[in-house]
Amino acid sequence: MDAAMEKAVRAIQGARRCIVFSGAGASADSGIGTFRGAGGAWSGIKGTLALLWGGTPIGWKWTPGYVWQRFVSDFYRPIAAAKPHDGLVALAELQKKHFGGKSRMQFITMNVDSLHQMAGSEAVFEVHGSVQRFRCSKCNRSVQPELPLRPEAQPKCPHCNGCVRPDVTLFLEGLPQDQWDGAMRAVEVMHEGDVMLIVGTSSVVQPAASIPSVAKHQQGATLIEFNLELPTPLSDIVDIAVPGKAAETLRQCVNAVLAGTLSD
Repeated sequence: MDAAMEKAVRAIQGARRCIVFSGAGASADSGIGTFRGAGGAWSGIKGTLALLWGGTPIGWKWTPGYVWQRFVSDFYRPIAAAKPHDGLVALAELQKKHFGGKSRMQFITMNVDSLHQMAGSEAVFEVHGSVQRFRCSKCNRSVQPELPLRPEAQPKCPHCNGCVRPDVTLFLEGLPQDQWDGAMRAVEVMHEGDVMLIVGTSSVVQPAASIPSVAKHQQGATLIEFNLELPTPLSDIVDIAVPGKAAETLRQCVNAVLAGTLSD
């Protein structure tokens, strides 16, 4: 076990409370591509254009059928087919077996795939929503479309006949207030010696990207970064940085925490 991993295990073992703050890299080992990393869906000219049109309300308003088609084919289907990798399962085990459940360990995720819940984790605040839920773009009511989704047939709202869209936060839209409030409450009860595990995020999307800084500078939490691509914009403020694939590093870390030992 290298020095960074050993420090991470010690910090988690000594913490009373833990928050996992996750981004796209946390889901990469489940086969879901990242967005801003090398070769990500939003990198390059084509990626930027796709983001400006399909990632904002503009495209959903002016070309809803086209954006729905691209959403189902390119974005939703890979997520719907994905399964939680071993690192996400390990985090669920850490919550249950070490911290005793959701009262002492919560999750704040910028991901929209709901893989944390599929892995068995509880108290997950999805600050950017989820593609596993849908709502009407006109009346905003929750809608459950018939599955599997078809790219050529955008569902209609049974209440107002508006176009159905994924219940996710597009750029230029506000975050879901209930999820954001829950995330902030989780951070506000952290104290010195508590830990925040930052998994697979470049932390550049505001306002969610400010959460680690609040946890460290206002609450005194220890920040532990797990990321394949280091350094990240957060590396200047994190206390411990563990490089590698999340499926491997999280499992190794959790196994050592649960074993109560630092042996290899």
